[in-house]
Amino acid sequence: MSNFLKLDEMRKYFHLLVLILLFSCSEDKDINPDGGTYKVVIEQAGDYTNYNKSLIAVTPDVDGQTLKFNSVEKNQTTDNYLENSDLSSPIITLVSQNPSREIEFNFIISPIPVATAGPMTVKFTFYKDGKSIGEKSFSYLDDFDVKQENLKFK
Repeated sequence: MSNFLKLDEMRKYFHLLVLILLFSCSEDKDINPDGGTYKVVIEQAGDYTNYNKSLIAVTPDVDGQTLKFNSVEKNQTTDNYLENSDLSSPIITLVSQNPSREIEFNFIISPIPVATAGPMTVKFTFYKDGKSIGEKSFSYLDDFDVKQENLKFK
């Protein structure tokens, strides 16, 4: 009878172990387990109001999802496309709403045709999960039609 109790006790432990393994091996539903929250600070100086600008943000690892940002200065949600009116402040801070492993920006700029644009600079500072991961600066003078800058950070 004592062997029977030991066998029954061993079965209980075996079933408990099987249950623990089942639940610990369940599928992880996080789309981007290595992803993080991005923040970009855009600082403009000089004659930036005499240039047309647009900014398109892409997260290649978030299939089919539209990247959304929280605009810190405006305290609102914005899409992944910012046009000239969205880029009219000297400092623009955007924070991604969804985690991502990488982020890409396409910055398109051209002088306003009816104005004489003086020099301007724009600086992009990128953060991932609160840590600085890089910056890029560009300078412009009214001597071009359209320029496109591509920025990619992981």
